[in-house]
Amino acid sequence: MGQDIGKTTDDSPRTEEFFKTIREIRNEVEEALKKTNVMMKKKWDIKKKSEIEQKKGDLVWVDAAHYNTDQPSKKLSTKQLGPFPII
Repeated sequence: MGQDIGKTTDDSPRTEEFFKTIREIRNEVEEALKKTNVMMKKKWDIKKKSEIEQKKGDLVWVDAAHYNTDQPSKKLSTKQLGPFPII
């Protein structure tokens, strides 16, 4: 029908420049994501509590959420039971 004006081919300099720009942006984003992942891991590790080492004879409190008590209402029942010695 007619000539396609303004159409570029795959080997045009504008296309190569566009792909180069896209690659640079992608590399910058990947680096930013890696940095963010490292920072988030550090913050998580700081907040994460390590297990408390307990030995025989230590007194501990037990979470009462999974135990039935004689209280008429779960809301008013005790939240922890104990202290109990570790055997």
